[in-house]
Amino acid sequence: MIEGILMREKERRPSLAEVAGEAGVSVSTVSKVVNGAPDVAADTRVRVESVLRDKQYLSPKQRSRRDLATVVVVLASSSMSSPLTVEILRGAMRAAHETGLELVLLDLPDGVPAAGWIERTKRNGPVAVIAVKSRLRTEERAKLAKNGVPLVEVDTYRLPDSDSYSVGATNFAGGMAATQHLLSLGHTRIGFLGGVSDTQASIARKHGHLAALASAGIQPGDGIVEEGDFTYESGLLAAESLLERPGRVTAIFAASDAQAAGVLEAARRAGISVPRDLSVIGFDDQPVARMTAPRLTTIRQPSEAMGSYAVDVAHKLLLGGAPPVFHTDLATELIVRDSTTVPQVLENMA
Repeated sequence: MIEGILMREKERRPSLAEVAGEAGVSVSTVSKVVNGAPDVAADTRVRVESVLRDKQYLSPKQRSRRDLATVVVVLASSSMSSPLTVEILRGAMRAAHETGLELVLLDLPDGVPAAGWIERTKRNGPVAVIAVKSRLRTEERAKLAKNGVPLVEVDTYRLPDSDSYSVGATNFAGGMAATQHLLSLGHTRIGFLGGVSDTQASIARKHGHLAALASAGIQPGDGIVEEGDFTYESGLLAAESLLERPGRVTAIFAASDAQAAGVLEAARRAGISVPRDLSVIGFDDQPVARMTAPRLTTIRQPSEAMGSYAVDVAHKLLLGGAPPVFHTDLATELIVRDSTTVPQVLENMA
């Protein structure tokens, strides 16, 4: 999937003739627009610029800048097939293209860079590093800073601080929104399936869930919170455990859509109808959320925007600027689909 995106990026080399043909003008007119010549009619300029944007044409100036500056995206092999990683990269590539930066992927088999990787990144001129869901060590951050290599982290495992710039999502607010949605439907016994327990995303989503319960005067019962690892399998196993217990939950909030899909399968095996007998909500709004039956209610992460934002910050740092804040959380959004409804007991009372 990622390789496909990279291949499409390499193939984007439209000629002036191609642009001219689609815009219905001469090659010389396109050349004038590209070079900012004033003697082009306004409506013609708008039409040509529209085609240039659609074809993602790079001017000679942009191509020369691309030769001078590189953004190295560092990510763990384990995340290469993740739809979220693909969306982050798609946003990063779009922003890199618009700013004329070269984007290079550095694949880390165990999530940790090999020795000498920092030195290798600097061989071809100015460079910035964007680390996606990686576990860079403190000494590596220090070495990047010592070598004058700007670092921007995306969806970092650790809590953000001031030794690097970073961008993430409003995981706490998203966790609150998910549980508040279930509470608004009338659910009070809500199970929570966490992700990887030491990641700030999972911790924040869990705390958001607990904060929503507390604001409604509800204390989570014993055994109603399960930990997982964001995967389908962990969602399936945790849900099977939850659904077998007495005083069964009427709703489950899973920390990822993959886990939520596992919950749906556990419910199916147990003969439990979703959403009639069990409401399920996920997190991320991955493609799977629109493919399940029923379609998942979820919290959408702004993954493409996170990738684009990271490149914009890296670009500013390469130009010697300093963004006003070290960390930015982009807003999550509740997406209501078919997997949540009022609990059956309330329907029977209506």
